[in-house]
Amino acid sequence: MKMSDTITEIASALCKAQAEIDDATKTGINPVFKSKYADLAALRAVIREPLAKNDLAIMQFPRTVEGKGVEVETMLVHKSGEFMSETLFMPVHKWDAHGIGSGITYGRRYGLSAVLCVASDDDDGNGAVQAGPTPAAPAKKAAKVDLAALRVAGETKAKKGTEALREWYKSISVDERAAASAFLDDLKAMAANIDPSTEGL
Repeated sequence: MKMSDTITEIASALCKAQAEIDDATKTGINPVFKSKYADLAALRAVIREPLAKNDLAIMQFPRTVEGKGVEVETMLVHKSGEFMSETLFMPVHKWDAHGIGSGITYGRRYGLSAVLCVASDDDDGNGAVQAGPTPAAPAKKAAKVDLAALRVAGETKAKKGTEALREWYKSISVDERAAASAFLDDLKAMAANIDPSTEGL
């Protein structure tokens, strides 16, 4: 934890603020575990006035840890200039805007609750340690597909008609079928010139 050289003023103000902070009400619903939890808005609602009355404020600073997750630094500051802060790391399993945003929101909520000792009833963290759905097996990494070679093979079969194209399609792997979807309509059209019956592929 980081803190200013002295914390006399901030400690006194925090004692007063905590006496006025009620536990946050459950307003959110975890879509996976179906449990209710206090969302960030609910936490802010119960702390905003007690902090302001006692000359305290919260600042939070998110940052990414490339390819691993996000960190959220939560800083409690007093008008005297005294402060206390701590950083919480949250892993991110889906490295896109939604995954990163979700990690930051979780980090802000958990960091805020911890720094101010705000209980959030049965939060969605509790739901995660209870019996829940069996986690899905990790997705199998897609095999590398030679798209050019795949298309040439498909065109070769399409030139022999629909039946040959159908048999070729059945023989290729799931990953190859996914890749072939980019030009499958072209192959069907090519096969249709040989045999107009392209249904069932």
